[in-house]
Amino acid sequence: MDEHLHSKDIERRIGLDARDWIVRLTSGNVSDADLQRFKAWRDQSPDHKLAFERERSFWQQLQGIDAGGGGMPSQAALQPSSRALMGRRTFILGSAVTAAGAVCLVAVPRLQVWWSADFTTAVGDQAEFTLPDGSVATLNTDSAVSIGYRPGLRLIELLKGEAEFKIAPDRSSVFRVAALDGNSSTRAGRFSVGILDDVATVTAAEGRVDVAGPASSTAPDDLGVMSVEVAANEQTLYARGEAPRPAQSADAQTVLAWRKGRIIFEGRPFSRAMAELGRYVPERIVMRPGIDPAVPVSAVFSTADAFAAVQALAKTQGLSVRRIPGVLLLIS
Repeated sequence: MDEHLHSKDIERRIGLDARDWIVRLTSGNVSDADLQRFKAWRDQSPDHKLAFERERSFWQQLQGIDAGGGGMPSQAALQPSSRALMGRRTFILGSAVTAAGAVCLVAVPRLQVWWSADFTTAVGDQAEFTLPDGSVATLNTDSAVSIGYRPGLRLIELLKGEAEFKIAPDRSSVFRVAALDGNSSTRAGRFSVGILDDVATVTAAEGRVDVAGPASSTAPDDLGVMSVEVAANEQTLYARGEAPRPAQSADAQTVLAWRKGRIIFEGRPFSRAMAELGRYVPERIVMRPGIDPAVPVSAVFSTADAFAAVQALAKTQGLSVRRIPGVLLLIS
């Protein structure tokens, strides 16, 4: 076969695969395994990434046409990329747009995280990754980070979940973890950052961490921004758009117990403890009205059997758990 024709055939097949992934990802029924397979396909080559971005752009154009309803779309909207492939699968894609209605692909938080992330873990999993400078990131269950290293700044963005960072010392470059519009910066040491219910928790295990916000993740310094210094066995919290709270004493070993397969609650509000366990199960946890969310609970559970932990914690409050596998855990 002529080399040019062979190249075109490969491009065509990659384009068709990209459309299949668009249809699958907008179906409303995407599993973690599907997302893993998608990311593996996308990362095979720059051509795969380019094809997917092209088809996603085309998808958005089609959705804009579908959502407009009231008038004729612009000529630009009607014209997909000259390299886009039309035919049977375009028709399928159009059907998927109609079925999806007003739901925009890029607005689905879960998929947004997957497209932005460099490293991820599924529900119930943990994984350790070596970063470009030799630092090590360990991701807890259902977590994701992206990497944005540049001269003078080793930037990691925690997109969701929780991670521990062991920083390779470098006097010439700050190591920074950005989360919920706040920055946790140091040049050496070990600390963790976790996101739960739109609140970030920063805990220092070794060394000192400067926590500042709200601030740009790429700002060269935190001048003019509220900040606190967190020393070893100290912790601070902050919500999105808010300054960090004063540092308080915290047992780093307890906070990082998940590294050894345990979850430890010491006087944790019941609702927050349930939210923490909810990160280890595939179902969404819902509590019936009338349950006291603030009652403190203390317990040690294994991350290997999070559902049993949910049942045990509910039992301490005289509550029961109804399970709809893969969908819902109802506490009542």
